[in-house]
Amino acid sequence: MFHNYLVIAFRNLWKHKLFSFINVVGLASGIMVCLLALMQVKSTFEYDLFHPHPERTYRIITDVTGQNGNKQSFAMTPLPLGDLLPREYGFIEKSARIYFGLRGEVSGNGKTLYASGAFVDPTFFEMFGYKLSAGRPALEPNTVVLTSATAQKFFGAANPVGKTVLIRDQGHFTVTGVLAPAEKSHLNFEMLASMATRQTDAQLTNWNDTYSACTYILAKKGMTRQTLDQALPVVSARINRLLGTKSPIQYGFRAQAMSEITPDLEDLISITGAGATTIGSLLSFGVVALVILLLAGFNYVNLTLARSLSRAREVGVRKATGALRSQLIGQFLIESTVLALLALGLAYLLLMAVEPLPIVQRLTQNTRYDAALWLYFCLFALATGAVAGLVPARVLSAYQPMQVLRGQIGPRLFRGVGWRKALIVAQFSVTLTAAVFMLVMYRQFSYMGTGDYGFNRENILNIPLTGSAADVGKYRLLANGLSKQVGVERVGAVSESMGHYADDRRMRRERRGDAVPIQNFAVDHNFVPSMGLTVVAGQNLPESVSDSAGHFILINETAVKALQFGSPQQAVGQTLWLDSTDVQVAGVLKDFNFMSFKWTIMPLMVRYEPKRFRVLQVSVAGGAAETVVSRIEKLWKQINPREPLSYGWYQEELYEQHMHWDDQLFFYVLIGMALSIACLGLLGMVTYTTETRTKEVGIRKVMGATVMQIVVLLSKSFVSLLLIAGLIALPAGYSLGRLFLQEFAYHVSVGAETLAVCFGAMLLIGGLTIGFRTYRAALANPTDSLRNE
Repeated sequence: MFHNYLVIAFRNLWKHKLFSFINVVGLASGIMVCLLALMQVKSTFEYDLFHPHPERTYRIITDVTGQNGNKQSFAMTPLPLGDLLPREYGFIEKSARIYFGLRGEVSGNGKTLYASGAFVDPTFFEMFGYKLSAGRPALEPNTVVLTSATAQKFFGAANPVGKTVLIRDQGHFTVTGVLAPAEKSHLNFEMLASMATRQTDAQLTNWNDTYSACTYILAKKGMTRQTLDQALPVVSARINRLLGTKSPIQYGFRAQAMSEITPDLEDLISITGAGATTIGSLLSFGVVALVILLLAGFNYVNLTLARSLSRAREVGVRKATGALRSQLIGQFLIESTVLALLALGLAYLLLMAVEPLPIVQRLTQNTRYDAALWLYFCLFALATGAVAGLVPARVLSAYQPMQVLRGQIGPRLFRGVGWRKALIVAQFSVTLTAAVFMLVMYRQFSYMGTGDYGFNRENILNIPLTGSAADVGKYRLLANGLSKQVGVERVGAVSESMGHYADDRRMRRERRGDAVPIQNFAVDHNFVPSMGLTVVAGQNLPESVSDSAGHFILINETAVKALQFGSPQQAVGQTLWLDSTDVQVAGVLKDFNFMSFKWTIMPLMVRYEPKRFRVLQVSVAGGAAETVVSRIEKLWKQINPREPLSYGWYQEELYEQHMHWDDQLFFYVLIGMALSIACLGLLGMVTYTTETRTKEVGIRKVMGATVMQIVVLLSKSFVSLLLIAGLIALPAGYSLGRLFLQEFAYHVSVGAETLAVCFGAMLLIGGLTIGFRTYRAALANPTDSLRNE
């Protein structure tokens, strides 16, 4: 019997090729997005499974409460906590600190590359399951272990153990080992150095720094989670008393089990890197996937019922010959599951097509296509087919043989203003809402890439200073050479291009006064004229390249207010404390957006610090771009023959930084899928209507109705459904767009033009879908439809 059902299923799919194609494509689109969601979930729960004692390993979380009462939760702790806990609590077997202060240019084996890592305690290699493929752990001062990928980049196939690498601003380190390729971990690093290197670092005893280190503990066997939860508040209270009532922050420590780190249930502020998937992102993408699949499921129901008239006689004959309703339901469910399995194959091909996109790589984290994953895929496809086919199976199997054989049958489930019309409205409402939201996103990102930040970015060529090119002597030699080239108006240097991020430091009016967070950049004296900034009080930084030039700083108007100066003029000449160094305010800059539009303008300080310069900015005269670039290439080869030259125009870089074309392309694909599925569903409903009104159309044409009158008659009810969908979706899309824009300090508005463009596009595409099918029905020869009368 099962074999017969399969034969019938394939015969029907082959007989109605267009119907089968539409259903397979619609279900494949929905299943593909759901497969991505399944892969994301599977990938998320594959983290940190290789550690030896995950059930006894905990990460300490720090809840930081500021003076304004706002609380932020960090996946990091002050460095001294890692020493205090095992020393004073016997139920803790050992602890390990990971201090993410190891990053910058690394030189080794004649190569200079950027790498990042951390200083770790010796216990790190005991608590975590990272294996060494060569050598031993880094235990002594100035020793380091490299990941296999990092070792390959520097030393190729040679054994790096015993070799020396130079880490900028950290010194020389001896490579003691190479880590074997590890499974997925929430920790992300390229090298690990011994914490003993920093044994004289003041940070090891600084309770005020919560931003650079993670603390993990390994509990003794038999210890309960409750014991740890009771001890940590006591530690928090003790540290808060130590900091005193004048401290701007208060700590609260709590434990997080290894199994709770990924997915991140709290969206913690973290610097650990890889395992940053939050439960919110999982749920959000899962909902998107299920909505698209639900739209495809609606299509299957609609299209199946639209073809139900051609299956009525088959059902009547089978029932008349003794077939049970359960047998008919089984037959129709097998047809839907066969269709779903075909859709699964097409969905896999679609998945392979979008897999190279960076956002897909981030979602799946290179999940392996193992047997378990394929089992999930197949079970999901079978479940999709069964659920989608259940309603048509119950409707079709309910036909009564006598009514069918007399020609008195027609689907009764979707009549009037019931489910048939509700499904169309739901499909287009969801699609239109998503389209409005995506257009708002596009406009905001475009605004961030092209808006007025308050600084000049036209005709400026950014040249990254990496490797040996970042050497102060080479930078000055290159800058001097470029400044003499025809077409070059000015050459400046900064630590980071404006419009992205900045480094955060602390500044005080008095050495022991309250600290004010301040963003800072390292710049030279050409920064102000190159960026077209305005000095509202005082003067620009001095042109001197001596160390004494670093004594002077520029601050912005917001910093003047934060430091509680009465006016910019009063701030000029004042001595301030930057960490433990005194600096003098040379001038005050007019406020401008030096970071992303996501944040309001913050206090800013710029200072001459040539060791931090990482970008050379060349102001080019109009029309001289090609000539200047060719001369830069020649001069670069003379000064840095071993370093490749890379450059980019500032305006283009800022635009590309915010537009995120790869990510947006993926979301456009999702909206295109949703719209295609909705139009297929609409096509199915129009097909259903025209088939059930074939004789009516024939009679009207015989009575003299024109083709256009027939088209209007068949189309007006569906156009009204699109209008209803617009009335529902436009307010929803507007609300979601406004909610999204609240994340940005400076943003566009959700104007009437945004809503009109999306609504007009939906009406156009939906109208063409309706018009195509109704026009074909109106052109039909009435004698064909009335021949049986």
